[in-house]
Amino acid sequence: MRKTLLLIILVIISIFLGYSLAKSSFKVPNVEKDANQETEKVKRLVLKFAIVSDSGGENDLLTKALPQAQGKGINFVIGLGDWTTVGTLEQLSVAKQVFDDSKLEYYVTAGDHDLWASRNQDNDPLSNFNQTFGKASHLLEKDRIQIVILDNSDIYKGIPSESWELLFESLKKDVKLRFVMAHKTPFHPDSAHIMGQDAQNVKAQAENLLAILEEGQISGFFSGDMHFFAQFKTPKQAVKITTIGAVASQKNFQGPRFGIVTVYDDYSWKAEDVEIR
Repeated sequence: MRKTLLLIILVIISIFLGYSLAKSSFKVPNVEKDANQETEKVKRLVLKFAIVSDSGGENDLLTKALPQAQGKGINFVIGLGDWTTVGTLEQLSVAKQVFDDSKLEYYVTAGDHDLWASRNQDNDPLSNFNQTFGKASHLLEKDRIQIVILDNSDIYKGIPSESWELLFESLKKDVKLRFVMAHKTPFHPDSAHIMGQDAQNVKAQAENLLAILEEGQISGFFSGDMHFFAQFKTPKQAVKITTIGAVASQKNFQGPRFGIVTVYDDYSWKAEDVEIR
C-alpha cells in the first residue's frame, strides 16, 4: 500500500515538474507587436533610375558605371552633363556611343564643358550637343511621377526660354511626385560654384528657380557639376537638393560614382550614392 502511494506521489511530482519546465520555455507571443506587423504596409518599389554626371571624357569609367547601374535593376538613366572636356563633336560622339552601347533607356542634358567648342566657333553653344544627343531638356512622366530635366548649361545665358516653358507647363500637371534636375544647382550652403556664378543675369534666374523650388510643388532637386555627392535643404528648408558625384576621377575627392533614386508605391523616395567598381 505504501509502495503504491509513493508511486502515485512520484508521478504527481513528475507531472508538475514537466508542466513547470514547459511553461518556462514557452514564449507567449507579443500580440500587440504581431498585430502591428500585420497591419504595417510593405512598401512596393515602383520606379528606380540612375543619375550619372560629369564623366569629363573618362569614358572608361562611364562604361563601367552604366552596366553597374543596370545590375541594380534600374528602369532608365538620367545624365546631368559634362560628358567632355571641351565639347567637340568627336568627344560628344564617343560619349554618346557609350550610352548607346549600354542598351539602356537614357535622357541626358548638357554641361557647361560640352558647350565650349561650339561657342569658340561662334555657333550656338548647344549646337554640337544638339547635333549629337538631340534636345537638352526633357519631361518624363511614369506612374504619376514627373521628372523635369532642365538645360542650364550656358553659364552666360542660363536657362533658355523653351526650358522655362517646359517647367511652367509641368507644374500645371497633377502628379504625386515631381523631381527637377539640371546640370547646375541654384543653391549650395557651402560653395559658390553654383548657377549664376559667372553672370549676374544668370544669378537672377537661379534665384527665380530657387523660389519655384520653395513654393512646395517640387519633391526634390538634383544636379551635377559639384563633383561631390551631398544632400541638403533649400534656405527655407522646403526642398531637398541632391548633388550627384562625378563619374570622372579627375577633381573628385570622393572618387568615381553615380546615384540611384528609388521610388515606392506610397511615393516616398530615397537617393543613394554608389561608388563605381
